[in-house]
Amino acid sequence: MGKIIIEPNIGIGTIKLGMSKTEVEDCLQAYTNKFCNSLHDGDYLQYAFKVECDPNGRVNFIEAASHIKDDFHCMLNGIDVFNIKAEELIKIVDELSPYDRQHPELGWMYSFPKLGLKFWRSSIFNEKDTLEDWFKEMPPENQEEELRFQFFETVSLSS
Repeated sequence: MGKIIIEPNIGIGTIKLGMSKTEVEDCLQAYTNKFCNSLHDGDYLQYAFKVECDPNGRVNFIEAASHIKDDFHCMLNGIDVFNIKAEELIKIVDELSPYDRQHPELGWMYSFPKLGLKFWRSSIFNEKDTLEDWFKEMPPENQEEELRFQFFETVSLSS
């Protein structure tokens, strides 16, 4: 299993803020060469990372998606951000630098402005929700779907 280190205000893995698009493509190709096997096609990592550039062609946004968690540990200060419940992760990162408690998407999105770091999930689900009747009445496959929203789906850095 590979390891991708998240460095606030710097980068995610070998992809760094300020890189050119060509440098990013080289990083993705290196990851593909090292980690992709018969289970994944060559575009697997192209969809795992989203990168945006400023008008000068330099990376100003990097996002990693949680679907890579079966192949990579995405680590921030020794914590695998896609394999720890959202509530726990937020408490830990909040001690490093406070999150924006006024963010309009709070609950779905947690923004740590001083770190240039954001975590996002498409739905909010917490441990206490498992005790609710609406959850207990769901078919098991729907419960499983809801349980995944206890975790973040993306982590991103921006400059």
